[in-house]
Amino acid sequence: MRRVEEEAEIDRLPIDLLAHIFALITCFKDLAQASGVCRKWKQGVKQSLARRERLSFAGWKMDDESTTRLVLYAFNLKDLDISRSRWGCQITDIGLYQISSAKCVSNLTSISLWGMTGITDKGVVQLISRTTSLQHLNIGGTFITDDSLFAIADSCPNLKVRLLTSNPSSALAVAGSLVHRTFSSRNSQDVSQLLYAP
Repeated sequence: MRRVEEEAEIDRLPIDLLAHIFALITCFKDLAQASGVCRKWKQGVKQSLARRERLSFAGWKMDDESTTRLVLYAFNLKDLDISRSRWGCQITDIGLYQISSAKCVSNLTSISLWGMTGITDKGVVQLISRTTSLQHLNIGGTFITDDSLFAIADSCPNLKVRLLTSNPSSALAVAGSLVHRTFSSRNSQDVSQLLYAP
C-alpha cells in the first residue's frame, strides 16, 4: 500500500498569510533564515518586505549589499533609518548609490543617516536628488559638506525637519536659501518649523 505524505500545517498557509506573519519579524537574520527554508517562504519574506513602510538598520551590523537587497524589496517604504550604532551599520557611497535606484526612494518621507561617517557628498547627493517626497532628514554626525546641503535645499521641497550639525556656517547659508524659497512657496508658519525644528 502506498503511503501519502502529509504536508505540514504551516505549508498549507497561503503566501499572503505567510507574508503577514513574516512582517511581524523584526530581526533581519531571522528573515534571512526563513527565506532559506523553501521557495514559498522566500516569496513570503519578499512580500512581507514589500508591505513594510519602515525599515530601521540601527543596531544591526549591515553592509551596502545586504541593506540594498532589503530596500529593493521594500516597495512601500516611507521611513528608512540607516543610522550608525555601536555595532556599526557600515553603509558607504556605494550603498547610497544602490539604494537610490530602488523604486521606493521617491516615496521616502523620512531618512536618517545619523553618524554615517563612511558616506560623502557624492552618495548623499545621489540619494537625496531622487527623494522628492522627503519631509524629515537626519544627517547629524556625518562629514558632508556644502555640496550635500545645497542639494538637500534644491531637491527636497517638502522637507520640514533638518538636522544640520556639521558646519554651522554652511547650515546658515543653506537655511537662508531655504527661508527664501519657503517665503515664496509657503506660509510664514512653516518658516519657523524649518529653522527651529526639534
